[in-house]
Amino acid sequence: MTELELRDLRKTYRARGRPPVEAVRGLDVRLRSGELLGLLGPSGCGKSTTLRMIAGLETVTGGDVLVGGVPVTDRPARRRNVGVAFENYALYPPLTVRENLAFGLRARRRADRGDVDRRVALIAERVGLTAVLDDRPATLSSGQKQRVSLARALVREPDVLLLDEPLSHLDAAQRDTTRREVKRIQRDLGHTAILVTHDQEEALSLADRIAVMRDGVIEQLGTAHEIYDHPATRFVADFVGEPAINLLPAVTAPDGRAAVSGAVLLPLPVRLPPGREVVVGVRPEDLALTGEDGVRARVLAHEPLLEYGVATLALDGVEDPVAALTDPGTRLARDDRVRVAADPGLTHVFDAETGVSLR
Repeated sequence: MTELELRDLRKTYRARGRPPVEAVRGLDVRLRSGELLGLLGPSGCGKSTTLRMIAGLETVTGGDVLVGGVPVTDRPARRRNVGVAFENYALYPPLTVRENLAFGLRARRRADRGDVDRRVALIAERVGLTAVLDDRPATLSSGQKQRVSLARALVREPDVLLLDEPLSHLDAAQRDTTRREVKRIQRDLGHTAILVTHDQEEALSLADRIAVMRDGVIEQLGTAHEIYDHPATRFVADFVGEPAINLLPAVTAPDGRAAVSGAVLLPLPVRLPPGREVVVGVRPEDLALTGEDGVRARVLAHEPLLEYGVATLALDGVEDPVAALTDPGTRLARDDRVRVAADPGLTHVFDAETGVSLR
């Protein structure tokens, strides 16, 4: 097992006649041996560029990549001992699964045939590919192709494992199954790994820690619980969570609450001076339907989803609708009148201009 460290890692793209584009702007991250870090963010935020710089597939504009405490920034990809499982599988169609797994080892000429065969057989058993070793990629399911891509990265016994959107081409059932397999394999083999994904469920379920990226920087780095329960910025709060958090522009009131549209007063977790413009965030599961207390609201729609329901509500006097989770047995019809309340301890508040948490 090996530590991985990124020090002030930067990537700037330059094209003649165009202004430079800063894809990655000074990342500082240190992974413990055997840790899996999730790089989570929307398309274009710099997460795949970061992965490619670690792998040596993209030149580094500034900063360093260290593997096991040793700088590898100037080493070519073939000398970094980094395994990459690509989003598009990148398998060789004319070759069998066995030959795909062995290709990299034989190309490097660092192992004899017997050792290559042993390592291929071992990793194929680990990831459940023994039965299809003599098949070609065209005959495999999407889930099997993804396992071949993962096995090919693992068979070289890498110091660092990089997973680039590994489940994006799988359907829902295959994604759930393969996600559990990826986690089991990474835990069993103990590889230090980075998972690049835009899928929050993937990151939350697989990663030990998550780095939420936006515009080439990390907005927040922490465990899944830290990021979900204590988002550092409005962007993080909005990006992580399904259904998405309710975000309501408001102005702080003299009594310590926040006025939304001048009509609804919501509790705040901190005391702020009156008249400050903020954005109040309440997750749907923290907005409870109550009996007599709470803010009046009208039901716009209700989706019963067996395990829970999602009610879309219009708070009296507030233009933007909000979502609230309901119990499985709750039945609501359009235009029903309800009351909802938010727990101050579970309410988030962000600066309206900067988006930074004020908690």
